[in-house]
Amino acid sequence: MAHLANVRFVINAIEREQEIAAMVSKHIEFFENNNIRFTRPVQSVDEEYDAEQYETYKIRLETEWTKREQGFTERLLTFFQRPADLQFTVELSNYGPLGFYNEKSNTITVNLNTHLDPVRTIMHEMVHIMLEPFIQKYRIEHNAKESIVNAVVGFLA
Repeated sequence: MAHLANVRFVINAIEREQEIAAMVSKHIEFFENNNIRFTRPVQSVDEEYDAEQYETYKIRLETEWTKREQGFTERLLTFFQRPADLQFTVELSNYGPLGFYNEKSNTITVNLNTHLDPVRTIMHEMVHIMLEPFIQKYRIEHNAKESIVNAVVGFLA
């Protein structure tokens, strides 16, 4: 199945969770000013880390992705004229915004606590990765960027 060939789901180690929690602490003002929902540790990452919870979520999300991806990744890569074998990593976290991305590593982070549809979140973040060079080049502000991403997702999904 080609749709899983481009996407690898991973469970974050405690160290990565600590990095995300630290990032959240540094960007709280931005998140709040832009109405971005996020989570952070109530106690400490070490106390809250539950590998079984991550594994259960990963299995469920992989199953949902397989059922619902329906050629989205192929359309995305074709639309942006990117190689058909481009790889994305979807990491699962207990912290941070409900979904976010790193365009340098093609990594999408999905928050286990999201109230949003995680499959749509992955698609949304994949489009962010593809659009980021354009966003940077033209210095597009946050709300406009989200509108553009949502329009492209709607077109490709």
